[in-house]
Amino acid sequence: MDQNSNLHNRPSVQDISISVSEKEVKLEIKKNRTVRILYVIGGTASLVLAILGIIVPGLPVTPLALLSAFLYAKSSPRLYNWLLNNKILGPRIKNYQRRKGITRRGKVGVLAFMSIMVLFSSFIIVGPGTLRWVILALGLIGCIVVIFFVPNAKEN
Repeated sequence: MDQNSNLHNRPSVQDISISVSEKEVKLEIKKNRTVRILYVIGGTASLVLAILGIIVPGLPVTPLALLSAFLYAKSSPRLYNWLLNNKILGPRIKNYQRRKGITRRGKVGVLAFMSIMVLFSSFIIVGPGTLRWVILALGLIGCIVVIFFVPNAKEN
């Protein structure tokens, strides 16, 4: 079979703008004002933690930014679009939405960085004791979550 005919049968990848129109977002917006306010508060708290994660090693940035996007999509189209168009966090969220997960290479990087930070924290910064075991247990739980619960994406 000709390789060129195979190329034409494959689905093509297109650069798609992820900005969602206000009309589309309104379908997800909750009608109850109190619920919307709680979503905004939760999204803002998650966003603050995501920004802290840029500076603080071991605090995940992308999952917290994704949580912020989810909560903002339920509460405010203006905040949701602002987050997606943010220079630092927007590309991470758009990449996750486009690929529907994290690539294997990305997972390996996350696991390596997380393992290094957990081992550094538990053996260099913290002395022997209960806190060391808590840090190691939480690191193990984090690795299990990344391996088994974070969806795999295609490399493209």
